[in-house]
Amino acid sequence: MSVERTLKDNNVDILRFTWVGLDGFIRSKGAYINHIDEMLRTGIGLTKAMFSFTPMDTLSPYGSFGPQDEDIFLIPDLSTLTIFPPSAMVISELYDKGKPWDYDARSKLRLRLEKIEEETGLKFRSSFEMEFYLIKDRKPYDDARCFDSSAFYDNHIIGEIAKLLTNSSIDILRIIKEYGPGQYEFDLMHKDALRSADEVIIFKEIAKQVATKRGLEANFMPKPFNNMAGSGLHLNISAWKEGENAFYDMKDGYGLSDLAYNFIGGLIEHAKALTALAAPTVNSYKRLVPGSWAPTKIAYGYNNKSAMIRIPTPYPSMAPNDRRIEYRVPDPTINPYLLLLGVIEAGLDGIERGLKPSGPINENAYLRKDIENIPRNLREALNELDKDTRLKERIGNSIIREFINVKLAEVEEYESLVTDWEYNVYRKI
Repeated sequence: MSVERTLKDNNVDILRFTWVGLDGFIRSKGAYINHIDEMLRTGIGLTKAMFSFTPMDTLSPYGSFGPQDEDIFLIPDLSTLTIFPPSAMVISELYDKGKPWDYDARSKLRLRLEKIEEETGLKFRSSFEMEFYLIKDRKPYDDARCFDSSAFYDNHIIGEIAKLLTNSSIDILRIIKEYGPGQYEFDLMHKDALRSADEVIIFKEIAKQVATKRGLEANFMPKPFNNMAGSGLHLNISAWKEGENAFYDMKDGYGLSDLAYNFIGGLIEHAKALTALAAPTVNSYKRLVPGSWAPTKIAYGYNNKSAMIRIPTPYPSMAPNDRRIEYRVPDPTINPYLLLLGVIEAGLDGIERGLKPSGPINENAYLRKDIENIPRNLREALNELDKDTRLKERIGNSIIREFINVKLAEVEEYESLVTDWEYNVYRKI
């Protein structure tokens, strides 16, 4: 296949070599049509300093990289080539001196998945539930209620997003009018874990382009508005071996195998550290509050939406294929590769150590004072991640150290700012 010819046929002049930083931002460098084939062979140079960048678009004062560091190269994975005119993108991995760079979460996830399959025969499949707001002039685009049919009567934006996703080989299971006004959810089908992470990036890029074209904003903040629902990014995950779901056991009351319980045990063991990867921004913790349908308690339960881990009710007669674990902490600001790497390593640690969780919580977990909470803010979560030496070693000390360096700068800037709330409350004290 000639990529250049395909782009010309679709009237696209620039191919974006796209990656995700440790700050969670999607960034790209563009190759112009006249040199596409050359750039696909050589890759595009990129300063290492980009991996010390913060969400504020500045270098972290604690970062390991700066203008003095040499370039790495964006090497595209052509299996991710996605064309949605006038745009085209290809997700890239970072290479240093011809080898995958230790700070690149995508290549680390890909290589780890290959090694796990080689050593254990396990293949992980996953999917994400994409929640976001459509916003115009910093207000929700519509006032439709939860599951309100009227939201679809004249909404061409959602339909256009769905069409472009389908044209990009992304299989949509459900499209939902979510709880908040202007809030929608796309549930994507399970597939190979690496591809499911790629689809988070492709989805966000397509949704943002469609919204921008119509004068709107596709907003993926965990909590863009006070007194309105937050946006999550629930991760559904299962392990397969020899074509069968290794998380399923028909003899168990909940349909879970010992392997699945061990995996849950690992997620609970490392729950506090994982929160930093799953809720990686200051804003994330405005969503994770009691009573919000977002999890705050370190627990699992059968179809319990107040628990950190939910065992969803399978579709009728589909339990062998549909039995999975839903991790409910993540939100759309994640680096999906780093999150999946962390979740899989935590779960594998539980499998290797034979960790068994205590019984499921099948009541309102928010009311249980005897169950530990996940971290309440980003600084606390980063401290828990830093303390979890076992998980850091499994993921990679270098990439976790730099992730913490980037996020500490974010925390410190936020903590130094004076909000309108503070002024109004304290000005006459």
